[in-house]
Amino acid sequence: MADLRSVSTTGARPDGAPTLRHELKRETADLHRRLEMALGLLESELSLDRYRRVLELFLGFYAPVEAGLAHVASAGQPLGLQLRTRTALIESDLLWLGLSRQEIADLPRCADLPRLSCLEDLAGCLYVLEGACLGGQMIAPALRERLGVTEGSGGSFFSGEAGGTRERWRSFVGWLEGLARAGAATAEIIASGRATFLTFARWVEQ
Repeated sequence: MADLRSVSTTGARPDGAPTLRHELKRETADLHRRLEMALGLLESELSLDRYRRVLELFLGFYAPVEAGLAHVASAGQPLGLQLRTRTALIESDLLWLGLSRQEIADLPRCADLPRLSCLEDLAGCLYVLEGACLGGQMIAPALRERLGVTEGSGGSFFSGEAGGTRERWRSFVGWLEGLARAGAATAEIIASGRATFLTFARWVEQ
C-alpha cells in the first residue's frame, strides 16, 4: 500500500512532542514495508490474475476485520467517527473480474486477526485501514494504466472516495489526535497498529 500518510497536519504538537499519527507511522514503518512488498501492487509485471488474487486476499482480511470493528463500535460509547466499510467494494471488483457470488462467498477468511476488544484496538486498526484508503489514491492510477481497471470496472476498492479521500484522512487524524488528548492509551493504539499490519502481512504471505 503506497504511503501517502504525510499529507496532513504537522509532525509535532505545540510542546514539540511528535503527534500520535507520526508515532504510529514510525513504529509501523517496518511492517508497512513488509506488507507492500508482499502485495506487489506497484510492480511493473503485475498481471490481472495477480491483481485478482490480491483482491481475494483483501476480502479475506477486510471482511472479518470490519465485522470486528463494527462489533467494538456498537458495544461502547459513540465513537465520534463514522466507520467506513469497504468489503462490498472488493466484492464488486471481484464480480467484475469474473468471480460468481458463490465463489466470493467461498473464499477463505483470515482467522488470525488483530485483537479488537477496546477503543485503542479499534483506533490502531483503523490507522492501517484508513491509511490504505489514502494509499489507494496512488495505486489506482497505476492499475488503470497497467490493467485497465477503473472505478466501477474492477478498480472500485483502490479508487475509494477519490477526491474525498484526503479530507477523510484529515478527519480521521483529527479524531485520532483527539483520543490522545483525551487520555487514550497511546501505547496500546500503536501496538494495535503494528498487530494489524503484522496479521495482514502474514495473511498475504501465506
